[in-house]
Amino acid sequence: MDFNALVKFIKSQGCKVIIYKNKERVNGAIGEFGEEPPRINIATKGHEKKFIISTLLHEYAHFLQWEDGFSKYIDGICWSYDIHYEWMKGIRELTDSEKRMARNCMLALEYDAELRSYDLGTELKVEGFDADFHLQEASCYMAHLKWSWAGRKDWHKRLSASFWEPAKLTHEELFAPLTDRENIYLKGVRAKKKCSKKIP
Repeated sequence: MDFNALVKFIKSQGCKVIIYKNKERVNGAIGEFGEEPPRINIATKGHEKKFIISTLLHEYAHFLQWEDGFSKYIDGICWSYDIHYEWMKGIRELTDSEKRMARNCMLALEYDAELRSYDLGTELKVEGFDADFHLQEASCYMAHLKWSWAGRKDWHKRLSASFWEPAKLTHEELFAPLTDRENIYLKGVRAKKKCSKKIP
């Protein structure tokens, strides 16, 4: 199944797909899923094919979560995205337990989408789907979500996924704090990037 066939397949399942070939991001992200009506927006300009495919599969997985009620169930526990946005903007403050609850709900929803999309990529035999890269991206994404919740940092601009191993996270690894190794990497690389921007 090539990329166009994948798009057609997703549409046939009841989810609209809009491809933005001249945009690098849509609403600050490379891909997004909206519920009413169900639709996926994907920006492809300047992105590797394997990343575009992983992103499309991830957003389709969010559609499946919406369709089978999983996302509604998680949102019923905690509306983590709105809480995160308001906390990041200083609109509301959170206790440690409230942050942990919201963080874990977000991690559960996003990692479930990563696992679903991994299975879809392999089962549908999507051309250009890189299983190892997908798992690295998944771990990278989870680490950046944790980074954001730990230090009120923006998680949208992610570092290279190559730092992470191409393996599925265990339950303990998913909900554990960032490891010392991850913290050193995230802080070190980000600090270098920040410094390099100041050098003419």
